[in-house]
Amino acid sequence: MPLTKHAFSTDGSVDEYILSNSRGTSVYVTTWGARLTRFIIADKNSKLRDIVSGFETYEQWQDSLLIDDPYFGATIGRVAGRIHPCDSVTIAGQHCVLPEIQPNKVCLHGGHQGFDKKIFTATDVSAEHGVAAVKMVYVSPDGEEGFPGEIELSVTYSLGDDDSLAISYHGELTKGTESVFNPTNHTYWNLTGFEELTVHNHICSLPATHVMATHSDHPMIPTGQLQSVIGTALDFASQPRKYGDRIGEFDNEIMRGYDHAYVTSTMPTDHLRLVACVWSELSGIRLTVMTDQPVLVMYTGNWISDKLVGKYGVRYGNHSAVALETQRFTNAVNIPEYRDQVLLHPGGAFVHKVVFKLDTVK
Repeated sequence: MPLTKHAFSTDGSVDEYILSNSRGTSVYVTTWGARLTRFIIADKNSKLRDIVSGFETYEQWQDSLLIDDPYFGATIGRVAGRIHPCDSVTIAGQHCVLPEIQPNKVCLHGGHQGFDKKIFTATDVSAEHGVAAVKMVYVSPDGEEGFPGEIELSVTYSLGDDDSLAISYHGELTKGTESVFNPTNHTYWNLTGFEELTVHNHICSLPATHVMATHSDHPMIPTGQLQSVIGTALDFASQPRKYGDRIGEFDNEIMRGYDHAYVTSTMPTDHLRLVACVWSELSGIRLTVMTDQPVLVMYTGNWISDKLVGKYGVRYGNHSAVALETQRFTNAVNIPEYRDQVLLHPGGAFVHKVVFKLDTVK
């Protein structure tokens, strides 16, 4: 259960941890944003492929932010997804004004400087888990990005010998009377290791038969109602199919592809459930996602700049990879029936676990 580390930034302020297993698989995680930066695994022909988006160094990552910020590999928080309207959110009895990241009063992924931009403190917890594991901790101060209360978050990455990567979140309100919390991981997966530059040929199967419906005049903001996907371009439940089969049906000016909150249960559960399975016929690599959370946001990277050049000289762009973000209901703080799921109070604890299980199929 080897865990090693090296400097990820030239000044030594950011470290990168490498989790390895007996099968030769390795996962890289940095203290900057508790980000997953590499996932190197053998394909069906024993060829090693790095199947996630990212950049070689911390400095290259910083340079990339001047071009575009797709949140590659990042821990997202305090709240994943969109909050609307962000200028009139009530938390702890306070009228809170959150940063407008997108037009029309939309706060996205925790604000201007969310968890994805913070330096976490890392601890080797391999002995506790029996496999290579690292725990990343960050304390978000009261008022950060407009959110009340101080929250201590831990994110633990552990790599099993069966090529399963578990990510476990634990959050506590350490100061204040109430806050809102809904973190996720924003890794983008391309199971060919970017030999194919889009995921159009990736095959996807989702058990969810409903997504969160959105406002007609604000199509990225959920209403709280559920909408059936059966028979539509959003339907991956009736049978597995390639993303490219119907991705061209989305409006090129608004959506460009999949960016939808698939509902797998009404609330968090006390056990893991299968919520997604994606695989590549070219590499034979299959990704199965299991979680205790009620929502899976599937995003096919519809707005990634083609000016971003990442690891191995790969030029990214629209649909170059897919993010599978497990979380609680989007915009829940503004939806009465889901609001309690994202509220954190003294003495309570937020827990969230997701497992990304990799294997190969011929």
